[in-house]
Formats: sequence, C-alpha cells, structure tokens
Amino acid sequence: MRQVTIRGPKGSARKIAEIAFAVGISDATIGEKRVLHAAGQETIEDSFEVEVGTPAAKAFLDALTNQTFFTRDKFSVAVRQPRALVSREKLIALTRPLVEPSIDLFEELWQFSQVTYGFIGRIFIGALLLSLGLIEYQLLLIIAGLLFIPLLPLLLSIGFGFRSKQWRLVLQGFASLTIAIVLMISAGVVVGLVTNPPMRYSEFSSLLTGLFISSAVGAAGGLATVDDVGRREMIGLAATAQIAIIPAWFGSCLVLGFPASEIPPSKRLLALMINVIAIVISSTLTYALVGIRGSALKIFHEDSPVADRLSQ
Repeated sequence: MRQVTIRGPKGSARKIAEIAFAVGISDATIGEKRVLHAAGQETIEDSFEVEVGTPAAKAFLDALTNQTFFTRDKFSVAVRQPRALVSREKLIALTRPLVEPSIDLFEELWQFSQVTYGFIGRIFIGALLLSLGLIEYQLLLIIAGLLFIPLLPLLLSIGFGFRSKQWRLVLQGFASLTIAIVLMISAGVVVGLVTNPPMRYSEFSSLLTGLFISSAVGAAGGLATVDDVGRREMIGLAATAQIAIIPAWFGSCLVLGFPASEIPPSKRLLALMINVIAIVISSTLTYALVGIRGSALKIFHEDSPVADRLSQ
C-alpha cells in the first residue's frame, strides 16, 4: 500500500489527476499549499494526494514520470507506506504487495550503496568476526559476521542500474562493492596477524555449484526487493555467504599461509568473480521480467554527455 503526495506548480493538480484516473485510480485529494522559500519569497503550489495499493501506485508513478511536463525542478514526490488503508478500493487489490514503484526501489538501493562510516564500520567489524570464524571454524561466528555485511543491496544496485539505465547507480554499486571487498580482505589480514594457523575452513563450493546458487540468489533478491512482503534478510545472508567468505579467507591466508590444496587461490578469486557476475545478471533479468522500466526513472538521468550517450 502506498500514500503518494505530489507538490507542483499552481494549476498542475488536475493534469496529474487525469493521469491517475487513466491508470485506474478512482479518486484523489487536491488542494493548495503556501510554500515559503529560503530567499524569503512565498508561492502557492498545488498539492495532490492518493492512497492506493502498491501496483496502482507503481502504474501511476511510472506514467507520471514519463510525462514531458514532469521535471524534478518543478515537482516533488513523497511516497509513504502506511500500515493500513481503508477506502472504497477492493481489499484484495489494496493489499496486493507487488510490484513496488520504481522510485521506491531506486532510492532504497541508492541509500544502501552510499559509503559512510556506518557502512565501513559494519563491514569491517562483520569481516573481523567472519575471519575469526573461518580460522577457528566456528559456525556461530561465521553467521554473526555475515549478518553484519550488507552485500546484496550493492549487487542489486548494479543489476537494477543496468536494467533502468541508471549508470551512476551502477558505478556507485560497483564502487561500494569494491570498497567492501577491500575492507573484508583487510579485516582478514588483521585477524590473521593476531591468531595462529592453520586456516580450518575449507568448505568451498565448486564453480558450477557456486554459479547455480548465485544465480538463484540474484533472482530471489530481485523478487524480494520488488515485493512489499519479501523477506530480504535471509536472502541477503545467502548472497553474503557467496561473496564475503572468499575475501575474508584470502586476507587471513595472506598472513597465515594458504592451505595445501589442489585448488589454487587464483581459482577462489575466479569463483568470487563468477558469483558476483551471476548475481548481477540474474537480478537484472528478474527486474526486466517484473516490469522495471528505465523510462520510469528518466527524470534522474544526469545532464552530462556521457550519461546521455549511455541512456540512449
């Protein structure tokens, strides 16, 4: 369920209402608001609000953001997710949980892929626990470490960015993932310096098994993010397990020494690369299948020659 509030130039509310009615929304609330600007001037703007089910909100917002008159410098959109709505809309339609509006998912993935001190701290601390768990082969420590490392949103940012042609999101997701991998390797080195060999963890999947699992995780992650009732936490844990273990293991082994095995460390790094690519590709295909369209987010395209060429 969604509550969509739009503020725009005076006289725009009825034009917005026509778009809402065209996609099946039965009614809307409109009004005027006094807007005070930092420079001191005051203007009157139109206010438009609807409270509808998730699919109707997506259809409306996708149609609205495709209009030539709709620009970010003239309009503002706020999308909220209320706990309950009571309206004349049928309950089965009102409570249908998918597909989420593209704007919701787009900005959520941007939030998760921002590199902040919280992002760095969570990943580094989680990787310390993970590395210690791998060296000592303590399952609880491994799980605890994986829970602190949010890698799935970074991978989904890349997949969603490819599908929606939001190239800055692709670059942001890739940069954040790269930083995360460096942090995990560094944490592995730190733990390796204060512990004693040998590395006890050795339960790695084959390349083919890893490819299959990662493809399934990418598809499940994509489906979970477009669904209001999608349970993302356990899927995120599965994705993190496919990606995070190898960098943490590799960092620790740089200090402790690599275990004697018929599989060289370079093949472990190849498995990491394959897992990342598999999750990105399967999530991109999933977003395409559920109806994510780049045109719904064209208002976010950057006004630069490179972005313009990539968006075509």
